Amino acid sequence: MQKHLGSMSRQRPLPMRFLPTLVWDALAMAGDGAAARRGASHWYIRLREEEHDEALKSEFADWLRADPLHSEAWTDMCKTMEVVGRAPAGWRSYSFPGSGQRHHAALRAPERRKRRIRVAVGAVAAACALVLALPAISLHLRADYITGAGHIASVRLADGSIVQVGPDSAIAVDYSDHGRTVRLMSGQALFDVKHDPSRPFRVQAGQVTTTVLGTKFDVRMLGDATSVAVARGHVRVDDRGATPAAMYDLLPGDWVRIDGAHRGETGKVAPQLVGGWGQGEALAENRTIASVVDEIRPWFGGRIILNDARLAGRRVTGIYNVKDPEKALEMIVQPYGGHISRITPWVLIVSGN
Repeated sequence: MQKHLGSMSRQRPLPMRFLPTLVWDALAMAGDGAAARRGASHWYIRLREEEHDEALKSEFADWLRADPLHSEAWTDMCKTMEVVGRAPAGWRSYSFPGSGQRHHAALRAPERRKRRIRVAVGAVAAACALVLALPAISLHLRADYITGAGHIASVRLADGSIVQVGPDSAIAVDYSDHGRTVRLMSGQALFDVKHDPSRPFRVQAGQVTTTVLGTKFDVRMLGDATSVAVARGHVRVDDRGATPAAMYDLLPGDWVRIDGAHRGETGKVAPQLVGGWGQGEALAENRTIASVVDEIRPWFGGRIILNDARLAGRRVTGIYNVKDPEKALEMIVQPYGGHISRITPWVLIVSGN
């Protein structure tokens, strides 16, 4: 049974025929105009699937005229797709008949052809969109608990352990009489585990497994790296992907970061700062801008593109309010002459000077 923690509503796995709607709802985001953006994504899919339905096009024209936000959302979505190369530029210039025209049987053939060209999304664009969405679809089908961008939620497990699930994160829970296992499938989570020596508590994040009896610790997956930090108690971290296999014993304030090549880096942090993201804060202590941007991405309902390699490698120290991603990014990059550009409500570009 899956629970989507953004709304705290319990969901069943979606039928395959509804997966396109799931894909585009994920792109609709939150905030001002969210309903209009969700509507735009809905029409994008329907017009793609039923491009020859003249009555549907008439309904779309009515929706587009009904509210200026609808037209703005439609244009923004198409511009966003153009930025990532997945929709023809002319598509956002969709034209519709005047307010008095609701039926299209009388349209001349050339006009019908023009409108089909403007409305139809090519098969390549649809395929690209679906390929991009497959990981999100897979998470929705496999996770027990999942959050959206910018949302965190607290989950009480069957044994009384508490999991604070970070933004844009997913976990799967497997409890038995002999053990307790939680798989972190994406994002991050803070665990406060009930003591039970007869049933070890394990968190699996890719090839990294953290084993505890009773403690409070944070696990996160950012890019190809997995990190574990301990607020209270004692944990063992096993990296099965390393050759030979690596093991780390962590006490309060200890952390380990294991990258995609299974190189381990360890360090210290004040225990009370572990899991600071639960209060909407990102802690950076001599970290690269790229790594801090990775931590902010789950809090933004869209794409953050860091397009300057030199800026990405700069190091920063500070505490940033991730609940306002754009402001946090400005504070991070401005000392180095960087700037933030918002292309649409869904895309932020981080650039150097």
